[in-house]
Amino acid sequence: MGYLFFVVCLTAAATDILWRRIPNIWLGSWFLTGLLLTGLGTVSRFQPVSLTEVLFRYPWSWQAEVRYLGRAAAVSLFLFPAWRLGMVGAGDVKLCSLMAAFLGFKAFVRCIFCSLLFGSILSFFYMIITKSLRKRIGVFLAWSGQCISNGRWIPYRKKQNMEGTIPLAPVILAGCVLYWLFL
Repeated sequence: MGYLFFVVCLTAAATDILWRRIPNIWLGSWFLTGLLLTGLGTVSRFQPVSLTEVLFRYPWSWQAEVRYLGRAAAVSLFLFPAWRLGMVGAGDVKLCSLMAAFLGFKAFVRCIFCSLLFGSILSFFYMIITKSLRKRIGVFLAWSGQCISNGRWIPYRKKQNMEGTIPLAPVILAGCVLYWLFL
């Protein structure tokens, strides 16, 4: 499934860079493809199989599908507050859920760690180059102060204000590539 997820990530990164969106139809179709492949038991096999082999040879595994759906649901629920606060996009949450469903929790945690490490380094250098580090730290501290003074979480960023943000899908792709190459 790693090869398939690489294709998903590559396309999601391209659309996120070009349009700042990851189409739901794309993510949904890959989610259903992964669910079907997981149920058919072809996930752990990297050799090509014919349609007749898939239909008549492999037993259906509903337990694998339940695990697939559970991983996707758990990551979606975990990342929901970050989306709700405006820190990540809905497409990014769906892409991370798809990553967990395709690769499993252990690989997901490692890939997301590599992605966040790469993204933080990239963001830091971006802010240094654009000379916006002090401003971004000030915005974050002001947001934190508003949350504390209001006694509740408030959205971090309005959807219209995308200035100075880096698309997350290419960062996820880079983190997955780093994971596959070095870990």
